[in-house]
Amino acid sequence: MKDTTEHMRDGAAAANELYWGSEYSVNQIAEQLDLSKGALYGLIQPLPAGLGCPVCGEEVVSANRTARERGVLSCAQCEWKGDEDEVVALGGEDVATLPVHTEEDGVVVLTPRDRGRTRTIVGGALLGAAVGLALVLWTRRANRDPR
Repeated sequence: MKDTTEHMRDGAAAANELYWGSEYSVNQIAEQLDLSKGALYGLIQPLPAGLGCPVCGEEVVSANRTARERGVLSCAQCEWKGDEDEVVALGGEDVATLPVHTEEDGVVVLTPRDRGRTRTIVGGALLGAAVGLALVLWTRRANRDPR
């Protein structure tokens, strides 16, 4: 005998199959499954589109049948919304997947304190370069225009 969790999973699977795979109206599906429209909408999961988000690279979905018909896709990860012309191939060349390194990999992982120190050093070097460039330009201008 099935427990409540299995019945809920079966009901959700049936609701999604009817919602996404048939032309039945929401009212007809709810009536067929003996659910209220609100309960039916609570069971419906977004339909994966098999395409990647242009912002974060995660898979985009059609939130509902109207969105699917209009070609409107959305990303649950970064909340991007757009049409099919804007997406990228899922895991395609336009999307970079960055590796996650640990100390076990032999890669030095910087702590937030180290990052702050690195930023300070780089910032100081850039500031020094800017001051040096300003001095060079100032001396050249001073040598050209004798008063």
